[in-house]
Amino acid sequence: MNGAATKNRTIGAVLTTSNADLYTVPTRYISNVSSIIVSNASASKTTFSLDWYDTVTSTWYTLAEVTEMTGNSILQLTNGFQLQAGDKFRGLASAADSITVSIRVEESYSVVT
Repeated sequence: MNGAATKNRTIGAVLTTSNADLYTVPTRYISNVSSIIVSNASASKTTFSLDWYDTVTSTWYTLAEVTEMTGNSILQLTNGFQLQAGDKFRGLASAADSITVSIRVEESYSVVT
């Protein structure tokens, strides 16, 4: 890993009722995920699902499946993942435009692909 090309980013996405990619690690980068924040901006209960894709095993792993969030609530996951190029998160919610996911990452350039 070469520390000369490191980027800190926060990626945000509003979930819909269909699975959609939220974040994909760019080619030639390794990503350390420092935080994932899931928030429900609706006053109503809403569920969400969140998956992680591992390019090495070509497998989707469930992080949260039909997880219920009360109205106007927030959930934070910290220090969870080190991802490789092509790894990604996807998610969906039971109601469109109510659940927001924010992912804080540090992307470091890597000569290994």
